[in-house]
Amino acid sequence: MAFIKINGQELEVANGTTILEAANSVALDIPHYCYHKGLSIVASCRMCLVKVEGMPKLTPACSTRIGEMPPERKVDGKYDMVVDTISEEVEDAQESVLEFLLLNHPVDCPECDQAGECKLQDYTFQYGKDHSRFQFPKRVPPRKDLGPNMLLIATRCILCTRCVRFTKEVTGSNELMVRQRGYHAEIDLFPDQSLDNKMSMNTADICPVGALVTKDFLFKPRNWRYQKTQSVCPGCSVGCNISIEHLEEDNRIYRIKPVENQQVNQWWMCDEGRLLYHQYDNLERIEYPGVRQNDTLIRSSWQKAYKAAQAQLRQFDSEAIAVIGSGFATNEANYLLQLLARKALKTQNVYVNDHYSREDDIVYAQFTINGDKVPNMEGARDMLKPVGGLSDLVRQIEDGKVKAVYFLGGDPNFSPTDEQLAAFGALDFLMVQDIRNHALAKAASVLLAGASAYEKDGTFTNCKGHVQRLKAAVLPPAAAKTDFEIISELLDTFEHAKFLRPKKAFAAISEAYPDYAGMSYENLGSQGCAKGKSVEAAPVNE
Repeated sequence: MAFIKINGQELEVANGTTILEAANSVALDIPHYCYHKGLSIVASCRMCLVKVEGMPKLTPACSTRIGEMPPERKVDGKYDMVVDTISEEVEDAQESVLEFLLLNHPVDCPECDQAGECKLQDYTFQYGKDHSRFQFPKRVPPRKDLGPNMLLIATRCILCTRCVRFTKEVTGSNELMVRQRGYHAEIDLFPDQSLDNKMSMNTADICPVGALVTKDFLFKPRNWRYQKTQSVCPGCSVGCNISIEHLEEDNRIYRIKPVENQQVNQWWMCDEGRLLYHQYDNLERIEYPGVRQNDTLIRSSWQKAYKAAQAQLRQFDSEAIAVIGSGFATNEANYLLQLLARKALKTQNVYVNDHYSREDDIVYAQFTINGDKVPNMEGARDMLKPVGGLSDLVRQIEDGKVKAVYFLGGDPNFSPTDEQLAAFGALDFLMVQDIRNHALAKAASVLLAGASAYEKDGTFTNCKGHVQRLKAAVLPPAAAKTDFEIISELLDTFEHAKFLRPKKAFAAISEAYPDYAGMSYENLGSQGCAKGKSVEAAPVNE
């Protein structure tokens, strides 16, 4: 360990730690543009210059590493390094760097999509001059359409090269480069290339100014207007941590961005996951419960739907009833579903819907997009302990062993095959709980309106067994309810103790399932934890 002093503050750091990392560890902010924890260090922006005692010139904090010195080289006989980040010399350097970066920068903050989260704005206010000495015409390179999701507004670019390093080091696709030199240098595509890799929108996240923007977020409301909810992406079984940016006044999602979680998605996420909310927006949603009367599905109140379900299911022997859970439902909802089956309905016919087409994995240099597009199949199998999958249930129906089915959905892409539709159509009773009005929902005896992953609380378990919190950002449409609420109220209808909140159900899960032992919403925190391991308290990000 090295013993250092920064701005008069003493601390110990591991050998090889950079000055910037050491300062961050004690909440000292050193301004920087080109540095990013997930990319190689180039020290090109020079914004992080600091004074190190014994060095003749200012040195970049992002690339200068700290190490133990021999006794004769220690400062004041005890410090391995003494750093000053707030001296007059450092402040002059920061001011000069900013003046240089702003020479050709347009004054278009009122229309820039980065306004409110722009490091150029922030640092100019904190460290820059209050006027410009540049009296010449500004250079105006053209805007560039880089690919299906990305635009480059080159006048705003400060050539930090984060985007270039991202395509070189993280995706390995190498679409971007710095073209020309000196005053004429600018970010551009290699000839005959397009920024069309499946992670291209990450370049907008890491751009410290408003140069790289996503087409999806152009001319949207200002970022400070949004409520931001940390949750989990339902796009695949990786479970990327995300921030859902939404407005309460219109109950709409406007943007989804990744949240750092080194155990799951590092700093990144795929473009499909970012844009998935549009697919949910465009679904033909089930908004109200329904009960079939005289071969017609009629809109109903929730109480009438529950009573109709209870009355119908009580007519069947327990062996003739089956429930089928979903990898799109939370652990808590699937746990309640198997409780309803095994405790209230007294049936062991618990299945899981495994009828999903798997795509090929997309492997990049430092990130893999999983081809399994079911977000919680691992958790569904853990909770349900199913006796089979959808094809097994279809065979049981065709053999006449199952005559009543409770189908829990949630997949925005699910469409039953002709064989499945024929089998379910032959049932005496079919209850469907889903978000989209597909053919199976239209054939239901009782229809229950569920909620999407953006509209409910609970937990998902990803493909590697990492358990994470899911949090509701927006409300379900019209009279729809979350899967957890619906199944809990059905339990109450069957005079079985219900759970009022997912948190209580998860406490029961941690007691009932050894792999989840010791887990709680509190110690899952904002980063989650792996099942089957000892769990320690983690910070809660409510």
